Amino acid sequence: MKYSAPPKITAITFDLGNVLIRVDHFRFCRRLAALAALSPQEVYAQVFESGLEPGYDTGRITSREFYQRVTAHFGVALPYPRFCDLWCDLFDPMEGMAELVERLASSFPLFLLSNTNALHFDYLKERFRDLLQPFRAFVLSYEVGSRKPEPAIYQSLIRQAGRPPQEILFLDDKVSFVEAARGQGLTAWQFRSPQELRPELARHRLW
Repeated sequence: MKYSAPPKITAITFDLGNVLIRVDHFRFCRRLAALAALSPQEVYAQVFESGLEPGYDTGRITSREFYQRVTAHFGVALPYPRFCDLWCDLFDPMEGMAELVERLASSFPLFLLSNTNALHFDYLKERFRDLLQPFRAFVLSYEVGSRKPEPAIYQSLIRQAGRPPQEILFLDDKVSFVEAARGQGLTAWQFRSPQELRPELARHRLW
């Protein structure tokens, strides 16, 4: 996907998973699959490609309700604290992103836009506290009741940023989410790696 930028960018917004940090959903799926006598692919489809996880991501069900629905669906007996441990053990640092964020924060207000849920974000705020500290605001699907690629979550970002959408650079690893952001007037690039992003920022005089 070609990078493009207008003459003026005044704010930068990052996606969270596989942009700021690495995410491996199959880490959870493998562990639940072992308890439910299913394949990890079956667990992934029944959690992440069904109504279960999207309902949780948009705040329509609580953390406890999500736990109850998942364990009941798969017929597994997991205490709630153990379920939370498995559900949140998906994340690893993205090498180079902490330094990149710190440098950009010295020149731009930074925002976070993410499809996420309460358990994950509470966990991430603790584990990646230093990485997230420079961000001015978090636009989170479970708080705003909308998830990418729906227009409403991008409009929430625009309101939070308080500036014309074309002045907001949005970085996401998924092409469909980048295209949806552009459809709402944002300047959006597909993120591939910190190593690729830095020269693109420099080319557009943002680095």
